[in-house]
Amino acid sequence: ETTGQLSPSQEELNEMLFDIHQAGLQAVFHAIERTTIEAACNAVNFVLQKSPNPDHRHRIEHCSVCTPSLAKRIASLGMIVVTQPSFIYYNGDRYLKTVPISNLEHLYPISTLIKNGVRVAGSSDCPVVPANPIIGIYSAISRRTEGGELVLPEETITPLEALKMYTEDAAKATFEETIKGSIAIGKWADLVVLNGDPTKLSANEIKDIEVEMTILNGEVVWDKMS
Repeated sequence: ETTGQLSPSQEELNEMLFDIHQAGLQAVFHAIERTTIEAACNAVNFVLQKSPNPDHRHRIEHCSVCTPSLAKRIASLGMIVVTQPSFIYYNGDRYLKTVPISNLEHLYPISTLIKNGVRVAGSSDCPVVPANPIIGIYSAISRRTEGGELVLPEETITPLEALKMYTEDAAKATFEETIKGSIAIGKWADLVVLNGDPTKLSANEIKDIEVEMTILNGEVVWDKMS
């Protein structure tokens, strides 16, 4: 996916996905470049024509270089994107120096994906970068690198959209929305208490939010004051 070579071939990919799809399982495509994202879309289109399923939730991991037309196609196929906003913060200074302009203008276009109707979940790809979701949320909102530079600032999203990526949409990406992703009766009480409200702070202040308490399934497993 990073060499310009598609492996497996489109035909092999189509057949592999068809077997996964027919088994009622969810496929996860690791696709970075446009050619591999297009191949994933081609495969999903192939299997949906043979066996329609409006709630398949086949996923693209990364979706790093994605044009508006590709975003529209991903949405039309009902695919989910799981991407890594933290890469903008931790790797952004290197991206600005090394990524060709033709790719840089479509790099991690989270706003474009959302506006075109794609469900986008946030992840870290840890251990590639630290797992801290606060940095991911900050990156999606600010598009700032660790050195303070901007990477495609027109792709900024709102704090609520960023929070949704790491909660509700992350749960949807794994078919777990009935047990997690929001605070509701009957769901696991997996949540954290923060020392600041991400929807009311400036983007720069969000980066410094700290966790005061962590609760898993209703049990306090970590308390800053303990």
